[in-house]
Amino acid sequence: MTTSCLQEKIDKLQNTVHALLHKSNYMAGVYVDDLARLNNEIHEQINDLYPCHGKTAEQEAALCLSLLMGYSVSMYANSEDEAKKKTVLRRSQMILKNQLPSPLKIQLHTIYDKLLS
Repeated sequence: MTTSCLQEKIDKLQNTVHALLHKSNYMAGVYVDDLARLNNEIHEQINDLYPCHGKTAEQEAALCLSLLMGYSVSMYANSEDEAKKKTVLRRSQMILKNQLPSPLKIQLHTIYDKLLS
């Protein structure tokens, strides 16, 4: 997979998570079907991105951030997803140890801590 194609998929997952969170904040005008569709899209995107690795440290951090964002809102969690989430948490831990400070690292650290608590 090319770097730009992977980045597009990372961005798409982040945008889908944001769309779900945005809709959830305004429940008065949201249909259950919309939430189910977004959750299904997130689950499919997670499964598509899970086996991938970033071409750079920055892209790997963005990938892990996107995956963890998806896992944090997904309502389709099962034991396989939990195992995958733990693997992504371990990948994230390596990034947090090695990467220089950046806004992306702060975001990754925030969701990493949230999912561990």
